[in-house]
Amino acid sequence: MSKQPQNLGQRLKVGAKWSGAEILLNLPLRLGTLAILARLLTPTEFGVFAAAVTIIEFARPLGTLSMDHALVQSKSLSASTIAFASVLALGLSSLVAAMIAVNADTVLLLYDDPEVPVLVVVLALSGPLAAASGLLLAILRRKLAFRELSIVVLVSSSTAAVTSLLVAALGGGIWALVTGYYLDLILKAALALPLVRPRFVRPRIGDEVRRLLRFGGGTTLSMSLNFWALHGDYVVIGSVLGAKPLGYYSRAYQLISTVPGMLGHLHNMVLFPAFSRAQSDRGYLEKALLVGTEATAAVTLPLSAWGLVLGPEIIFVLLGPGWEEAIVPFQILSLGVYFRAGYRFAASIVWATGRVFSLSACQGIYGILIVVGAVVGAQWGIPGVAVATLLALLVFYLLLYGLTAHVSGASLLSFVQIHAGPSLIFIVVVVTAAVGRASLLGFDWPPIAVLLGSVTLSILALLGATLVLRNRLWGDLLYQQGLAALRWYAPPAEAEAQDHDDLST
Repeated sequence: MSKQPQNLGQRLKVGAKWSGAEILLNLPLRLGTLAILARLLTPTEFGVFAAAVTIIEFARPLGTLSMDHALVQSKSLSASTIAFASVLALGLSSLVAAMIAVNADTVLLLYDDPEVPVLVVVLALSGPLAAASGLLLAILRRKLAFRELSIVVLVSSSTAAVTSLLVAALGGGIWALVTGYYLDLILKAALALPLVRPRFVRPRIGDEVRRLLRFGGGTTLSMSLNFWALHGDYVVIGSVLGAKPLGYYSRAYQLISTVPGMLGHLHNMVLFPAFSRAQSDRGYLEKALLVGTEATAAVTLPLSAWGLVLGPEIIFVLLGPGWEEAIVPFQILSLGVYFRAGYRFAASIVWATGRVFSLSACQGIYGILIVVGAVVGAQWGIPGVAVATLLALLVFYLLLYGLTAHVSGASLLSFVQIHAGPSLIFIVVVVTAAVGRASLLGFDWPPIAVLLGSVTLSILALLGATLVLRNRLWGDLLYQQGLAALRWYAPPAEAEAQDHDDLST
């Protein structure tokens, strides 16, 4: 394993670089895979797979008692405690997988499609494999082995994506998605195993184990409630409207969730273990919350603006003809890109400080709002569900940010201040993208040309606004780091020495 710097700030820089490189390489691959699969598979096939996956995702934290997250968060950890967590997770996941497989037909109460129970049985058998890969990656996360983590995730996800495309091109249909699902888990476990080199020792129950169980139990409750927040709309659409509308909605949702999901991966793999090291330092966490929130808003709000204005072109270019029903839900859900990325960042701080039961309360409210809102919104089809999801997401983000501000000591006034610049960025991009789209449509340009031209115009407008408003648009830190990246600005030497000391190595 590569030698890691001992300073926490330096480790965060290393993690950000490797995870950033992983995102830059993985993003075009994921979007390209989605675009090709949308042309090889039908909306109904995507809908059936999404329906089956929702059942598996609900059972997954129950099958491991969230031991992977508990291993990362724990202040102290012995080999015997790791052994206990491994035995517990593998045993529970095997039991839950068997129970799901035996009772798979009960999902027909939710989804009136005979293919769903078959897929549920097949995907349920992945439970122990998912538990094993999760535990191995958790050890790497705890060790802050960011380089190894990025390589493992990138190799496994890219190989699984390419294999799915090959199976789909050969006429595999929905089984192309199943193949990619399994191959990703297998490769993660196979690649992480030699890096972790686990020692098989006798499990022992002590204070460490009891703390592990408490955190794992609270996290499992939180993630079980979060299931209804993340998949409650899927369940309602699949059971009320059917598999085909769920296919349209799930593709729009996946497109919108791509960037927040990758940023969430960065939070999970890099920030959560790093914040766990500094969980007792409120000053450090407050600074991290403010800087991270502003950076998240500055990155994601332009994406929301483009999704809102250029939704028809994005859907046509990425998914192709036949997916028109996904356009309006995509535009509506695009307004929640920042909220999705922002709550994942805030949750990494709450998790790191061990406030899992407070997080569970927020997620419980979120889940109730999603399900109730989706039931009401389904009367207007998938656009109605999308509106209900967006409103529930906004409420959840505000609740979670308030909790994180309390944990870190940040003021609510600072919340308003750090959003001033990013909000202006959103307005600039919306206006220029709308003007560009209207102008290019008047010349009868093809969708891809309208998309590229409008985005280019928005970027030029942002560059002009940056020259005029300088750090009032992006914030001191983001503005200076952006200029440094472009070699226009060199940070003073003393700024380089302000990294926070590591609290424990």
